Amino acid sequence: MPNNYARHSPRAASSRSLFAVALCLLMAASFPLTAAPEPIAHWPMEKIEDGVVSDITGHGHDATAHGKDNELPQIVDGITGHALRFSAKSQQYLQVNKFADLAAPEAFTIMAWIQPLSRNAAYEIICGKGDRSGKGPWPGWRFRYFWTRALFQFGTADGKEPSASTASWTVEAGFWSHVAATYDGKNLSLYVNCDLLVTREIDERIMPSQRGFIIANYIGRKDAYAFDGIIDELKVFGKVLTEKEIFAEATRGMVQ
Repeated sequence: MPNNYARHSPRAASSRSLFAVALCLLMAASFPLTAAPEPIAHWPMEKIEDGVVSDITGHGHDATAHGKDNELPQIVDGITGHALRFSAKSQQYLQVNKFADLAAPEAFTIMAWIQPLSRNAAYEIICGKGDRSGKGPWPGWRFRYFWTRALFQFGTADGKEPSASTASWTVEAGFWSHVAATYDGKNLSLYVNCDLLVTREIDERIMPSQRGFIIANYIGRKDAYAFDGIIDELKVFGKVLTEKEIFAEATRGMVQ
């Protein structure tokens, strides 16, 4: 079978989705389950209640759902329970209501299960940073799907924009992938499907932004990088998780 067919056919996408889940399950089973670290924010994407998607940690990061013409994200089957399907056409997003402790933590891990629709697109998973515009600096940080890659970028007080990206086709369109990024002020690492793909030495600190955080869309124009596809189990931790902990969190709710 030609490689391009294997990548892009519906049957291949379905098989590769199952493979991604099975791979994480297999890798997690290789390690003893460790005590769950406490996330500082966790949006399981189970439901929208009174226009709000809850942060179940109790830390107050509930997010208000929005969409063009009041069309909100759709509740669909997810990796564990339900998930939210976002429509770029409807410019849907979640506005995080409390974000001060997310703006520039000294160290953190962010992760989510995603199923992007298109390979030729850039989608924000969670965004608190804008593009270069006018005179810098350009504060904040963002975690993105970028043309079949996972990408993390942040702004510094001296106008730099450090980033790390996985290679092409590491996060393909049309099937589930688990993506995670860790940062501690010295290193920025990216994982896809529980596999460490990139580590970059970065001796820079995130400059906090006051613009807030948007899930599944851009902090600026809502038609710029709106997510088209499904997001499930979006979590932020106030520490760098170990490889074992990332395995455990990626599969939590799927294994007993």
